[in-house]
Amino acid sequence: MAYSVKKNWILSFEFIWTKPVVILPFFIIAFLEGLALELLNFSAKKPISIIAGPIIRKFFGENALHYPGNILILPDLFYYAETAIYIFISVFLIAISINVFKNIRQDLPVKRYALIKNALKQYPSFIIFGIIMICLIVFLKNLNLLSFSKITSFGLRHLPGIPTQLYSIALLLCLFFSNCVLQVFLILTLPLMVIEKKSFLKALGESLYLAFRNFFSLFGLILLPYLVYFPVWLLKVESVKLAQKTFPEVILYIIGAGIIIGAVIDCFIFVCASQFILYKEIRKSS
Repeated sequence: MAYSVKKNWILSFEFIWTKPVVILPFFIIAFLEGLALELLNFSAKKPISIIAGPIIRKFFGENALHYPGNILILPDLFYYAETAIYIFISVFLIAISINVFKNIRQDLPVKRYALIKNALKQYPSFIIFGIIMICLIVFLKNLNLLSFSKITSFGLRHLPGIPTQLYSIALLLCLFFSNCVLQVFLILTLPLMVIEKKSFLKALGESLYLAFRNFFSLFGLILLPYLVYFPVWLLKVESVKLAQKTFPEVILYIIGAGIIIGAVIDCFIFVCASQFILYKEIRKSS
């Protein structure tokens, strides 16, 4: 039985459509991120400013406590909030969603307390995974920025005819595709931990091994969903510039859209990854 990326997409979409309970953990993540965004939006107003005000003033300056500066710093503030939510909550809830997928596919009961109990047993491993993911994403971002700063300075000296905007576009594309490649190597870690009940290190090792053996299949599997999300990601990256040219509140709309669309895309990707693991098990047993 040959593996088909297209068939995986179809099966994953049908599963989410007919069993929407699998997307519920991602909507909980979206709700928490939306709540964090709302709190950050009012961080310059009392009573939140009593705690947040001195911190914002120290790191972003006095202007960040007044309009429109308090809106323009939202992408940075939300990034830190989103990172904390991802490490301590999102990975945990994603694991629960994967367990829901596994139980439904294997005709097992979906019991809320059992799902939470099983996920709690691996909670320390989920935190470690979340920290590793964030560190690698930050490392790749800084590596790309460093590389392109050198390329840009070289180009400006020796190839002055190339527009500087071209370097910015190339950097954004490089950031996007490098993140896709990173996901290829790590996306199977959580499904392996949940579906095959592997320890964190074994799941991580097998995820890397399967990525090397099935790189193009996995890359194709996640590329289309990420391309759907790409316009939103691009708007988030350029949101401050866009706000300065239009109106500051556009940042709230962009981040809010990113939260909702991101929840759907992430659910689809992890269902696809879990579907891939089940296919691997079926092929091994046959």
